[in-house]
Amino acid sequence: MRIRSNIKTLFLSACTLLCACRHNVISEPADFVFSTENIEGDEAYYSKPAVITGHIANRDIYPNVTEVGITIPFYDRVDNRQTSLIYEDRFGFSVLPYAPRTVSMAPYVDHMVVCPGDSIHVELDFSELGKVHFSGNGADNNIKMNEFHMFYYLSHDWPSHGNYEVAADGTPVRKYKDAASLSEALKEKLAYHLSRLEAFIKEKHPSKELEALCRKEIEADYYSRLIQGLLSYKNAGEDVSDYFRVKDAAGLFSPDCMPSNLFELSSNINYWLLHDMDPEEAGLMMADNTSLMRFLRKRTKNKMLLQMLTSHFYNQMLEANDTESFEKHFREFNETVTFPLLKLNTRDRYVIKKAYAENPKILSDAILHADRPREGQMALVKENEGLKLMRSVIAGNEDKVIYIQVGATWCPGTRHEIPFQVEMAEAYKDQPLRIVNFYLDNGSDGTNPFATNIETYHLTDEQRLGLDPILHTGHGIPFYILINKEGVIVDFGEHLRPSIPQTKETIGKYLK
Repeated sequence: MRIRSNIKTLFLSACTLLCACRHNVISEPADFVFSTENIEGDEAYYSKPAVITGHIANRDIYPNVTEVGITIPFYDRVDNRQTSLIYEDRFGFSVLPYAPRTVSMAPYVDHMVVCPGDSIHVELDFSELGKVHFSGNGADNNIKMNEFHMFYYLSHDWPSHGNYEVAADGTPVRKYKDAASLSEALKEKLAYHLSRLEAFIKEKHPSKELEALCRKEIEADYYSRLIQGLLSYKNAGEDVSDYFRVKDAAGLFSPDCMPSNLFELSSNINYWLLHDMDPEEAGLMMADNTSLMRFLRKRTKNKMLLQMLTSHFYNQMLEANDTESFEKHFREFNETVTFPLLKLNTRDRYVIKKAYAENPKILSDAILHADRPREGQMALVKENEGLKLMRSVIAGNEDKVIYIQVGATWCPGTRHEIPFQVEMAEAYKDQPLRIVNFYLDNGSDGTNPFATNIETYHLTDEQRLGLDPILHTGHGIPFYILINKEGVIVDFGEHLRPSIPQTKETIGKYLK
């Protein structure tokens, strides 16, 4: 499980500061309309859906599997997810990819290519889960993409700042002692992966769009691993400014195709741009959107990269469930972002978050009862152990607000928040607030060793796996859930850290 770096905490704090510094750009939020009139491109092309159908053989092997899901990556936790109920061993999706891009149908297909207008049929076999057959006009791209990842490119095969080796005396030592050694190792691995790509092109003759997707995927992985490693050395006090320039990766950002990991790369570039700023300086700059956009424009001349950096920042507002700030600062987003994939996906995210803000009970019920059969669904659904635990915690609510931290005893981010959590428990000890830890490691349930008025549950593997896909904890911890006195999830996300002053204001609103 990925843990948030210090630079991500900096960025999160700055976004929270922005939410507190509300500039009244739009006088009346009720008058707000999400404008899409300046979208660039051929609507007849980008508005074509990709239709994915499927059939499952030997489904009786896993009869409790009642639906298939597809994940359409966007920013960070802000994945777009669709599910399709399995009916008579068949399922189907209709998605708007807006451009050639990659999605996933885990655990069956990790890398799936979809283009506007595609028709793709997927044959699965529950007796042999690694056996997938494609047909339709998008079949060739997917057959070859599958071969690319199985025989030519292993995306996890990159050197890392976290790699260790055993010294002569048997002690573990960091394999790459400084930024220079890691940078050199990454360059060598990049050359290797690109040589394997050339072999793939020569032997399999992929389409031009698939070739572009594969090339971008390799290079985006390279730059993301480089930036992540450099920031780790930076946090340890090393000067890493000479090993990466934003212009080095800018060429990957073009509207012709969008591999999923390009979103991760643009997020990493955002963190890189802020790595020399302290949290207060970054927060003040980002609280003034004019200054923020001036800052971003100075650092890249690439139009698509600028749009992705901007979209990342605005989607952080939506990830914090803060549609009000999004509306008030919308003008800069609207003027800058014109690529349909970025603008229309952000619009859809805004609509969902706006609906949640106006009536959180609907989404709360969907989360808390995700393991219950839907109306008209005849198949039995296995009870989710993670949700079962959460429902039991809420059942003992006794007219109290519940503040849940999903973390781990081994997680530095979780440990960083412990003093603030203990301070919060003391500050609210006479108020109707329950503070609860869900630790993603096996152990004994009981009280927090640092404060007796904090409940702690060490989740079993079944409970953890049950909560992962619903709360997206696989994207990083700590993660927070706020539940009101009526048992409704009214806010959630990493923006509710106890170390962030705004969190106390949010909790106080529901204590009244």
